[in-house]
Amino acid sequence: MNITLTILLWATYILSLYFTIFWFIVFIEQKGFFKKEKRKKIKLAKSPFVSILIPAYNEEEVIQSTIKSVLNLNYPKNRLEVIVINDGSTDKTQHKVQALIKEDRGKKIILLNQKNQGKAKSLNNALKIAKGEFFACLDADSYVEKDTLTKMLVLYEKENDPDLTIVTPAMKVKKPKNLIQKLQRVEYILTLFVSRLMSRLDCIYVAPGPFSLYRKKTIIDMGGFEVGNLTEDQEIAYRAQKHQYKIKQCYNAYVYTIAPKTAKELYKQRDRWFKGGLINALKYRKLLWNRDYGDFGMMQMTINLLMFFLSMSAITLFSYYIIIPLFKNLKNLYLVRFDIIPYIKDMSFNFNILNFDFGKLVILFLLFIITFILFYLSHKNAREKIRRHGTLYLIPYFLVYYIAMSMIVVVTIFELMIGKRQKW
Repeated sequence: MNITLTILLWATYILSLYFTIFWFIVFIEQKGFFKKEKRKKIKLAKSPFVSILIPAYNEEEVIQSTIKSVLNLNYPKNRLEVIVINDGSTDKTQHKVQALIKEDRGKKIILLNQKNQGKAKSLNNALKIAKGEFFACLDADSYVEKDTLTKMLVLYEKENDPDLTIVTPAMKVKKPKNLIQKLQRVEYILTLFVSRLMSRLDCIYVAPGPFSLYRKKTIIDMGGFEVGNLTEDQEIAYRAQKHQYKIKQCYNAYVYTIAPKTAKELYKQRDRWFKGGLINALKYRKLLWNRDYGDFGMMQMTINLLMFFLSMSAITLFSYYIIIPLFKNLKNLYLVRFDIIPYIKDMSFNFNILNFDFGKLVILFLLFIITFILFYLSHKNAREKIRRHGTLYLIPYFLVYYIAMSMIVVVTIFELMIGKRQKW
């Protein structure tokens, strides 16, 4: 075998195993804290004024249900305002919001109309008129549980730390209907669990668009959201980390988002995420291996950048071991007009235990065991049943989904290299 591919294969094995074991050890260390956290009651001593910002562009089908989910929060209505930013929609988004304002005159819903300027600019414009001590961003295709806001504010209150700038929610996929959405559901559940572990190490590097809760003054002092950034919710988190502010996850503050339904929609979303992720990681590369930033600089920044290497490595190895041999066999079958009888006759099965590479086998076995444990713990953490939507879709998730995501990463890197731009 090519020595370069051998090195690449072992590097991929070892790095994957190392990071998997790392998060497993973090869980073991934090297990006692998690048990205590579950026993704590949700009780807010005081109710600070909160502004909910909902940027919307052509969201006529979902905007009313999103606003209603906010109005149904178990939180004093006189301590809450909803600001909907209509970002130059060309559909009936504006009329849908206006109809809701007329219907609920007692509720404080503010409609801010503007020319299309993008999400970051929309949020910055809303912050100019927002009255809340805290503000939450809510994507127009997302919905919150009734106690979510209270749970997040309790975390702010419990920490009692002015440096705590962002509290992120526990994000799930809302009612997955097809295979693509079910695959994303599993991904979100796993991410939710890892984010909880990251929160304990102050390593969170993204504030999800669906209902992250911010301390307004600190965000304004940092300059607001970066206009033109493909993943402004990630950039603001990186910037908060750079200023050594804290970001925590509220593990049971559930918010639901509508995941992409088609492969095309998923590709477009992930292409933007990965482009923004690489751009932001390189933008804040000075945090890498910087001891002043603790686990975030030493570990999380390393993981964020190595993710792109591992994706390229996975595609290279997949192509060498799977795609190229497959095409060679198809070519040979084509030359014999797909007559497989000679192939079957010539097939021989030779088993020799001495030919086994036990080093790779042990690593794969450990990866499988630890991944399975983390998979189980992730569902338990999210209060989700593994078989809730069946089990067959788990096969393509483990065998195909991450290869597909790695392919998008490779395309993303290529597009950035040739200077291809992408708008939000």
